[in-house]
Amino acid sequence: MESSAYQRILIPTDMSDFGALALRYGALFRERAAAALTLMYADEIYLPVDLLEAPLGYYLETGPESRVKLQTRFSEFASGQIGGLFETAIVQDTPARAILRTATDMHADLIIMGTHGRHGLRRAILGSVTENVLHDSHVPVLTVTPALMGDRKPEISRILCPVNFTHVARAALQHASAMAQAFDAELTVMYVVEGIDTDKIEQVDAAFRQWVDPHVRDRCRFTNAVIRDGDPAERVLALAENLNADLIVIGAQHRFFSDATVIGTTTQRITRFARRPVLTVVRQPQREVLVSEEKTELAAV
Repeated sequence: MESSAYQRILIPTDMSDFGALALRYGALFRERAAAALTLMYADEIYLPVDLLEAPLGYYLETGPESRVKLQTRFSEFASGQIGGLFETAIVQDTPARAILRTATDMHADLIIMGTHGRHGLRRAILGSVTENVLHDSHVPVLTVTPALMGDRKPEISRILCPVNFTHVARAALQHASAMAQAFDAELTVMYVVEGIDTDKIEQVDAAFRQWVDPHVRDRCRFTNAVIRDGDPAERVLALAENLNADLIVIGAQHRFFSDATVIGTTTQRITRFARRPVLTVVRQPQREVLVSEEKTELAAV
């Protein structure tokens, strides 16, 4: 996974201030990774016939004119937000379906989305559109939260990648390494050890170092952290705050013979409650052969 992997980026937006941060992150990728940006607006047509003020035919006839006006407005909005080179796409569909279909059609390498960042109601933290995209996307999704970012400018100089010694964790590590290389960032890879004796920590640390691809260390500034006990999600979020990380990279696994993504409890909590951007990496299973999870020396510890 090289830095050139991020060449085609899709950024859905509703033309509100809420999505502005996602656009600024897209501009950062365009500048640092030479990415081509496609800004997308989902034009969800909803015509309650019983409330129409004119015959239905009127709305169908004026549809093309309205779409031209929408395209002009969208282009002006995008230029005012980030300027530079970009493409725009207006897709007539529900937002989640429009995002997923456009990402597939354009062979996107990355989707960048803004999230609400509200706490309390679990479904309101990310928003239903973002959660649906996370569960069904075949490409990595970078979620950014304007409400929790404050005045922080888009920057990727410190990356945290939690792993759990699985294939999907290795995929996440590859993306984290590519990000670190593209942005000349420092990468910290962490593993939370639960329920292990103190005298076994050295063995765990040795197995951890062996599991991490040596090419990762060669391509970027790299440190590792083995943390003993504690809730994994809470430990990841706490370390992200202590490191003042600009990005958390974490994996999610597609179900075998299914298009749905398994968002595990730890991944879900990190994505929902992180106070900084999170890159969720989806690993596609090989359909020809069921690949079992990697076995490491930790199994004997």
